Amino acid sequence: MTIEAIAVILISLVVGVSGQLAYLLLVDHEMVRNSKLRIKELQRKMKGMKPEHPEFKPTYSELMGENSKIMKQSMKPTFITFVPFIIVFLLMSSYFTYAPVSVGSPISAVFSGTINGTLFSFDNCVVFNGHNNISVFSNNTSLKLSANATKSGSCTVGLQTGGKTYNTSFSLVGVSHTYTISLNSTKIEFVPNTFIVADLPFSIPLIGSKLNWYWAYFIISFMTSIVINRILVRLKLIA
Repeated sequence: MTIEAIAVILISLVVGVSGQLAYLLLVDHEMVRNSKLRIKELQRKMKGMKPEHPEFKPTYSELMGENSKIMKQSMKPTFITFVPFIIVFLLMSSYFTYAPVSVGSPISAVFSGTINGTLFSFDNCVVFNGHNNISVFSNNTSLKLSANATKSGSCTVGLQTGGKTYNTSFSLVGVSHTYTISLNSTKIEFVPNTFIVADLPFSIPLIGSKLNWYWAYFIISFMTSIVINRILVRLKLIA
């Protein structure tokens, strides 16, 4: 298991636990318990009571008031944890969407602009469609080829077109986000492979057998939250 996968799992566990700890510490559980008991009493009182009964409206209003109290208490942790959890989610999206580019691992190269010429790399540091030199003639704005980094460190890619040569240097191996280079009027966006946290021995509907960071985060944090909640309820620490 990679360091990135371990990081996703640990962050997901922390989010699941911290959400329940916030609920434990911020909610007035004694008040919630009293409100729940009062709601049960009011529901028993209203059982079989018709709307035209003189006590129906005041009883119903009190019932709604107790529900409102519980709702306000349950929303307290959300108000406190919403911003931190959104920041964590955005940071994870930034760092764990793509797997770091490695030597020999095929990725995608998306071209934009008018591409008329020969594309090549010095020292064969990057190959396109398995070739160091490839002639590309296309006016498409979304031409897609496979790319493969053959060595780490600085790499120089050149484009010969119209009797001129344009080149740029960059480092691709280790990059875990989309990386764009420019060669004259041509832009090449290198798109790494999707980062997979775990390969499951079974397939989950709508998800499949490969868990990316989002589904791993969602499943782990959700299940952790449920388990911690059940423990706190069993210990009678929360209502």
